[in-house]
Amino acid sequence: MSSMSALTTALSALYAQRRGLDVTGHNIANANTDGYTRQRVEFSANAGPTSPAVFSRWTGVGQGVDVAGISRLRDAFLELRSNTEHGVLGELGTRQQILARIELGFGEPSDLGLAAQLNDFYAGWGDIANNPTDLAARRSLLERAGTLTSNIRSSARNLDALRSDLVGQVRAQVDEVNDLARAIAELNHGIVTNTNAGLAPVDLLDQRDLLVSRLAGMMGVTTKPAPGGAVDVFVGGTALVRGSVAEGLRVVDTPAGDDSRRTVSLAWSKDGYPATVSGGTLGGLMAGANDIIDGSDGYLAKLDAFALSLRDMINAAHAEGKDLYGDGPTIDFFTGTGAADIALSSEYLTDPRLLAAAAADGGHADGGNALVIAGFASRADGPDLLYRGMIVELGVQTQTVNRRYAIQHEVTRQVDAARDAQAGVNLDEEMTNMLAYQRAYEAAARFMTTVDQLLDRLVNATGLVGR
Repeated sequence: MSSMSALTTALSALYAQRRGLDVTGHNIANANTDGYTRQRVEFSANAGPTSPAVFSRWTGVGQGVDVAGISRLRDAFLELRSNTEHGVLGELGTRQQILARIELGFGEPSDLGLAAQLNDFYAGWGDIANNPTDLAARRSLLERAGTLTSNIRSSARNLDALRSDLVGQVRAQVDEVNDLARAIAELNHGIVTNTNAGLAPVDLLDQRDLLVSRLAGMMGVTTKPAPGGAVDVFVGGTALVRGSVAEGLRVVDTPAGDDSRRTVSLAWSKDGYPATVSGGTLGGLMAGANDIIDGSDGYLAKLDAFALSLRDMINAAHAEGKDLYGDGPTIDFFTGTGAADIALSSEYLTDPRLLAAAAADGGHADGGNALVIAGFASRADGPDLLYRGMIVELGVQTQTVNRRYAIQHEVTRQVDAARDAQAGVNLDEEMTNMLAYQRAYEAAARFMTTVDQLLDRLVNATGLVGR
């Protein structure tokens, strides 16, 4: 190695160690930045010329060090696993919130819930059976019947309002998904451009991966590496982002038909083809609207079944009796086609004497029919059984989702901890790296000073030519 080439070697070491210090400082500065991945400088030895020139060959020992690039210490497998687990956690968390709101709406068990009001309703018939001619008892029953039907309608409205709220959240999240997809596509373009220019777009990669992680938590996406450092994002097997091109999604809220209930779904903006969402908060919101609330076995359907059972059983039993006028009733006690519009017939509020409390073969002051209706409280096939079964199922379903969420939360936490251990900034390690780069820089500077002293002696203290 000549003296001049030794200066070049020392200079390359200064540049390389300074770059290492720059990257270490960058890591320390972003120790608490969400989505940041710690970086490391990759060094490679400069071996000098590898091909001989004409009448010449390289006989040196190397020409120092080169910075080969900057790498991100990120585990791709853990990253994919984290995205998957966050998608599952997002769906379970959304289901948990929806079921909690449904439980809050029914408010069971309590003295103000439908179960207690149903018992009060049956007890009102018992009071009439004890004193069939007492108009006060009849009016009290009618008040209880009105309160019961009013609260059934209120429960149906609450469920319908919750569904509308879920659909609104779906629309808001789809808008956010489209924004995230466009941002990922723009970052893909910047990453590919920088990579092709020989630059290291490590911070752009962090920003892109953070957006992909947010998208995975919202709708359970899958990813596939693309040329130039880009990534393609798929939803249900169809590309939401391909390179620098992002597709859009839109919400389809289908109204109820003659033989179907309302549904909310997603479709691709470009052709209207259905888009499948496999998880995430969006999947949970649509499952809540389509299955938990408004499905064929949802809570609106269960509440309708309860209301219709109550209507039909009371109307059928009431029609078998006689009122205080000694006539059989010609007006149904309850009207309506379901939980949303069940109501007490207004004629009974106008004239409580029309209540058919007497048995068909009894006198007008008999309470036999009222006693039969009061006994519905203990019947195994009564409407209260449907209601109790719905509340029990709600409790079991909520408990199951809570347990699954707790398990999934712990799984996600462990995966994130493993990912952060690989990709997160360790300040102790960075301090060690900083000291190592600092000492290496000082050594390179000392080497350059030594070479300079050798050259000074060679130029200024050797021979007399030029003096």
